Amino acid sequence: MKTFLKTAAQGEITIRRIGDVPASRESRAGCTPLALEKGKLVIGHSETGHHHVLSRSDGAEVMVLDRPPEGMRILYAILENPTSLDHQRDHDTHESIDLPPGEYEFRIAREYDPYAELARQSMD
Repeated sequence: MKTFLKTAAQGEITIRRIGDVPASRESRAGCTPLALEKGKLVIGHSETGHHHVLSRSDGAEVMVLDRPPEGMRILYAILENPTSLDHQRDHDTHESIDLPPGEYEFRIAREYDPYAELARQSMD
């Protein structure tokens, strides 16, 4: 399992630690809580179903930025318990990344398609 201090990446996802667990919780303006999908917090979707998920959802508050730049997805997480970001694939997988308690930002990379003249979320 990988560890990091400030910034890490898993496939198309960039993870940035932005602080410790805040003493007081305020809803992040312009964000919507991330809903569980089959009991998991899915940080990054894969078109093949091999998603990037947090290993545990208890003590995790994840919010999705409502209006990110075009083609991008930005999430903010407050993790009260140690967890990891895992890639749900049995072969050719990205190594899990250890996430100690703290506050994090997850950014899903984007790519530009000059033929369609649009930016879109990168796919795994």
